[in-house]
Amino acid sequence: MILVADSGSTNTDWAIIEGDKITSIFTTKGFSPYFTKSEEIPIELKKKIPRHIQLENISEVYFYGSGCSSPQMNSIINEGLKRFFQFSSIKIDHDLLAAARALFFNESGIVLVLGTGSNTCIYDGTTIIKNVPSLGYVLGDEGGGDYLGKLFITNLLYNNIPKEIYKDFTLKYNLTQSDILYKIYKGPNPNRFLASFGDFVLKHSQDSTIDKIIKKSFTDLFLKHITRYANYQDYKIRVSGSVGFYFQEQLKEVAKDFNTHIDLIERNPIIRLAQYHINNH
Repeated sequence: MILVADSGSTNTDWAIIEGDKITSIFTTKGFSPYFTKSEEIPIELKKKIPRHIQLENISEVYFYGSGCSSPQMNSIINEGLKRFFQFSSIKIDHDLLAAARALFFNESGIVLVLGTGSNTCIYDGTTIIKNVPSLGYVLGDEGGGDYLGKLFITNLLYNNIPKEIYKDFTLKYNLTQSDILYKIYKGPNPNRFLASFGDFVLKHSQDSTIDKIIKKSFTDLFLKHITRYANYQDYKIRVSGSVGFYFQEQLKEVAKDFNTHIDLIERNPIIRLAQYHINNH
């Protein structure tokens, strides 16, 4: 039995593989080493893993996680997983590699991960050969949910959105300016807080002001990331993540503005990632 996990900042999707079949899928909260302590991982897994799974039968765990890009960060996740999967071999990689494998299998192309945060790379069918750094929700994450939320909240607080949308926001969230600033600068997981406004932005995405905010988020993504890849217009571009999926109309328009084409968008790539492991095991 093999377990494959794809973890963003908000959620982790898990697929259980037995032989050459995916037999179960379940979800836990996200396990980012920047926001998660090792001891939290086994507690969450104990609550969410299907009860019929016998841990001693899991031979391998492949965990791909947001922020899992160095031995120091990976050790936080590894320690937590080892406490729960005591009988398993554990392999940890970055969630960007998970997206590349899920989207392209063994083909090459440009990968966009657009969830709570964002990341991009060029994948050669085997490894990531070029990556413009993702600087996180404070300095980067262009195109991600937290960046979109930041652009929206900034315009909201500067009173640059239509009055009826401002009124709808107040009725839905009942947040003052002080509340918002506290949650961003003092509260836990400010990236998730910013990204949480994605549903509201989507609801009003046909409004011209909101449409411009969405397109600016994706335009910044292309300007600061995609155009820095040599010959970027020659590559297939594929996307994973909920922000890419739900705002694909604006994303495809922006891609067209840069003479590129997106031929696949996967909201949740765990099935394709599990299939990659079945094919390559």
